[in-house]
Amino acid sequence: MDAPKLHPILDRPYEYDLGDFRYHIDREDPGASFIEMTLCKNSDSLRLRFWQPINLKIEEGFPQATRGMVFYDRTADGLEDIKVEVADFESSWGAITFCARSVEKIG
Repeated sequence: MDAPKLHPILDRPYEYDLGDFRYHIDREDPGASFIEMTLCKNSDSLRLRFWQPINLKIEEGFPQATRGMVFYDRTADGLEDIKVEVADFESSWGAITFCARSVEKIG
């Protein structure tokens, strides 16, 4: 089996610290629900919005930095509403994992 393809939204997300985490749920329109994360590295920060997230799991140890964060492009899997996966390749404490329909940079 081939290794999953990395998503191009951010190179080496495991080098960033989590500065902010927000989960907005829209019960009337699940497609409008999102997770927004601010990732910080040195004096730079980047905000990412993941649309229509599912299967969110936050492990014990959160909000400590997760140094194994990785984003996979799941487009080739053929699933209608899962195109990106947030995973942790180190199985470190405080890992955040979920899947989403899409991701975009904000701001």
